[in-house]
Amino acid sequence: MRSTKKLLLIDDDESIREMIPFIFDQQFYQIKTIADITDIENLMIRFKPDLIMLDIMLGVNDGRAICRNLKQMPSTAHIPIILLSAAIIKEETLDCGHELLIQKPFDISYLESVVEKLIQKS
Repeated sequence: MRSTKKLLLIDDDESIREMIPFIFDQQFYQIKTIADITDIENLMIRFKPDLIMLDIMLGVNDGRAICRNLKQMPSTAHIPIILLSAAIIKEETLDCGHELLIQKPFDISYLESVVEKLIQKS
């Protein structure tokens, strides 16, 4: 029996926040979606995600800076981060400690596959 894993999605696009929970089997994933990073430290303590999906262009916030901060905090450094972006960005220019960059729109089966692999590794 698989234990429920926790996914945190941080994206200001409402359609993405609505779609991601439908992609992943609710039986195996508990999904928290947020639009901004207000009170992110407390959220990490309370929710304890196994994986984070993070939009790079998050309103006035830069997802790369958020990723760097999460990777520098001892309590969250181990959590795999998938960056999401609608912009064309070269992965090698990101330099924030993320595990993977996925361009929007993304292939659903690919997203499911990489999330599963990253969670198994962590």
